[in-house]
Amino acid sequence: MYVQVTGERDNLSVIVMGEPLAGQPSGPYKLPGRLVKALKPQDLPMEVCFTLDGSLPSGYGFYPEDRVVFQRGHKEQSLWIRVTSTYVQSEWDGFFPLEATLQARKQALEEQSGFVQIGYEAGEQISVIHYEFEWERTEPMDLESALEAICDTVCEIEARGNANLWPRKGPSFG
Repeated sequence: MYVQVTGERDNLSVIVMGEPLAGQPSGPYKLPGRLVKALKPQDLPMEVCFTLDGSLPSGYGFYPEDRVVFQRGHKEQSLWIRVTSTYVQSEWDGFFPLEATLQARKQALEEQSGFVQIGYEAGEQISVIHYEFEWERTEPMDLESALEAICDTVCEIEARGNANLWPRKGPSFG
């Protein structure tokens, strides 16, 4: 067994391939990228949440502002994903204003099916956007490939939102 969970609900110990994971008793636990290659989504315990610690062996990873929490879903090849992206206004280096960018990303999420708990909070210094979704595949896949696909999904949401900010040229219809 690759993943072992011991202890009571408020005092869990999570060990992956013999290595104890850091984390809060209520989670999420930090899963080092180097350990995911040998795992499959169904190897993860149902009630334990994880975040990727570092990058995957392939080099994939999440942006520092994105906190991506994942846990095994109810279906065999599924993961439940919670994304919280936190941006500091003074560090924002995007082409468009931060508020407009995050509103466009929120709109992109709302226009696609499968995303839930979509929210956006704008502050003077910090702004946050968050959403959840179920990632699922019917064919067997290792956890590294699953997390790569999830990285792609998070990046695609950002790209779709950003694309909505660019002025459109061309024929006008209607």
